[in-house]
Amino acid sequence: MGMNRLHRPLRTLAASAALVASASALLVGALVVPAGAAGGAPYTTKVSVTSNAQNLPTGAPASFTAKVSAIGHGVPGGQVTFTVSGADSSSVTCDAGNVVPLVSGAATCSVAAGLLAASGPFMVLAQYADTLDSTYQSSSASRTQNVVLAGTSTTVTSATDPSVTGEPLSFTAAVAPSAPATGSPTGTVTFSGLTCDGGSNTVNVAGGLAQCVVSAGLVSQTGTYAVAAAYSGDANYSASAGTAHQSVKPAATTVSLVPSTGTCTGDICSSGQGTSISFTATAQAAGTDGGTGTPTGTITFAITKPGTSASLPCDGGTNVVALTGGAATCTMSAGLPAIIYYKVTATLSAAGYQSGVGSIFENSALVATNITTSVPKTIGTGETFDVTAVVTPATGYTGSNLPTGYVNILVCGNNSNGNDGCQGGAAPVGTGGVATLTIGGGEYLGDYTYRAVYTGDSNFYSSTAKTRLITIEKSPTTTALTEPGGFYSTDGAAVAITATVAATNGAAGSTLIGPPTGNVTFTITDPNGNAVTCTGGNVVPLPTSPGEVEGSVTCILPPDTLTDSTPPLTKYTVAVNYSGDSDYVASNGRAVQFVVPAAT
Repeated sequence: MGMNRLHRPLRTLAASAALVASASALLVGALVVPAGAAGGAPYTTKVSVTSNAQNLPTGAPASFTAKVSAIGHGVPGGQVTFTVSGADSSSVTCDAGNVVPLVSGAATCSVAAGLLAASGPFMVLAQYADTLDSTYQSSSASRTQNVVLAGTSTTVTSATDPSVTGEPLSFTAAVAPSAPATGSPTGTVTFSGLTCDGGSNTVNVAGGLAQCVVSAGLVSQTGTYAVAAAYSGDANYSASAGTAHQSVKPAATTVSLVPSTGTCTGDICSSGQGTSISFTATAQAAGTDGGTGTPTGTITFAITKPGTSASLPCDGGTNVVALTGGAATCTMSAGLPAIIYYKVTATLSAAGYQSGVGSIFENSALVATNITTSVPKTIGTGETFDVTAVVTPATGYTGSNLPTGYVNILVCGNNSNGNDGCQGGAAPVGTGGVATLTIGGGEYLGDYTYRAVYTGDSNFYSSTAKTRLITIEKSPTTTALTEPGGFYSTDGAAVAITATVAATNGAAGSTLIGPPTGNVTFTITDPNGNAVTCTGGNVVPLPTSPGEVEGSVTCILPPDTLTDSTPPLTKYTVAVNYSGDSDYVASNGRAVQFVVPAAT
């Protein structure tokens, strides 16, 4: 290092000149002491500080370079200590530390995360010190670094686009710094073009995001909705705005139709001859596509005879009736002529909603039907099972039509999992007249009845199956044993043996009966028949508390419980018995634990 500096050889030569008189004049003439050196080292130095940009945006990478010079006296070595202080008294640490060694006379402080405009301007102080051999004097310099607001961009996205009328919507405004700025803007975003839940469209920005939720959704219209988001900016980031376009389609609808008098089985209804009757249509969003709300608009009624398209009129002479609260009624005070088959339809026309149609039938001379039912031979508690109904035309029927429509199936009992002591619902009649209803989640232990009613269709009368009995039994279980070492352990090592009880029919853990409860008993014996005791005892209750592993218990055998008394291995017999409970049948498991000598 010393040989690279210009003045050290000259100083050595000057010292020699005092001893050599004949060369003294020559040496004195040859040696020139630089200005500021005060006759030699340590030499005066000068520090200059530069920045990678005069005005840095918030979060943009910052870089400060200190250059140290000693004109005419070589390249200084040592280190520079940087101090970066904000106007708010905050301080910033260089990425590699604030003490930076000089390389070729320069040292750089880099701050990849950048600086904040809210804390600026910053004073950058660079203090040089020759920490090598004191050849150079210490010096310092500083500069002011301006930090300006970072630009931003605001992007608006919809969680569902396109949506349908009434479908809940969520719009997210993402505010991001413009490169090279980084960080997470704060402040607020104000949405326009709709009304956010809660009535305020100004939302705080968190993590660069702001969200506007419209739970009631929007109504379909010809054009799209322009949803704008204006970001307010904050102490470090400038304002910006963005716009998204939301397309809203008409929502699917259902229209139900109910007569004011007579009896109905499914959609097949009858009324007395000449009896005043009215038909009420109720329209609503089907919900199958996410749409919600109550349509407004009109219902067009049609009451037609077979083979004709002309409709009988509602009272007042018009069959187009305005909806009120989602309902409209067609009244026929004179009633309908007897023994004539009619089809009654109600067609919806409402802004923002798809056209929907509901229909019922008024008819006579239908074909009688028979219905039979069946269930699986054995059913356990909590087990999902099917009730099957078969609908057939009455004996003597020669037509080509077969029954369609629905069968209403109910499973009932005092201990039923269903509402009002019953589970069931409507099952569609399929090929061969078969209708199947799945009783999801099963039933509790006990006796139940099941029955089925075919509702009929436009060609067939309804019919009722004979009520039958079901006995729900306890669900079968299996008990399996596991050990982390595969039932191999070393002499004297601690061992954990886990027993897991499961229902073989899938009932375990169902929301109806939950997991198996009761006790699991471990029986562990050595080759001589001596019993081994688990920590806490060999009878362990199955867990019932939240957070525990359902159906699983563990026998802990502490160190020196299982030993290898007869090398090369000793066999311990492990048997486990699950006691069963009110919903599950008892079961057993068995395994052999091998104990081998410990490694030496």
